[in-house]
Amino acid sequence: MKTVRKCKSQARRSGLQRRFVVAALALTLGLSGVASASSGSFDAQTFRVGSHVLSVGDSVARVVRLLGKPVYKEPIENRFGARRGEEWQYSLGNHALTLIIANGKVVAMRDQFEVQ
Repeated sequence: MKTVRKCKSQARRSGLQRRFVVAALALTLGLSGVASASSGSFDAQTFRVGSHVLSVGDSVARVVRLLGKPVYKEPIENRFGARRGEEWQYSLGNHALTLIIANGKVVAMRDQFEVQ
């Protein structure tokens, strides 16, 4: 009987720990969103370029067609030095657009703008 009670109390404690971790993670992500919003930086899924929309998943050819060549390119490597992709940066007026390129496609983008 003691073994059954011990297992139930461990399961209850494990469930509480899991809830705590999930709540802490949600709070951290929420606060990081507030911090990035106040600094003028937003992770985006799309970016408007004139009458066109650039989206995560678009090809490098489409990026170059819409935005031209990037102002700055930097390779992204894993901890062993293997190339994982590239970071492309564009300066668009008061915006700085950063694209993460992997396998010939946009996998992430960040729009930063100057807060006045």
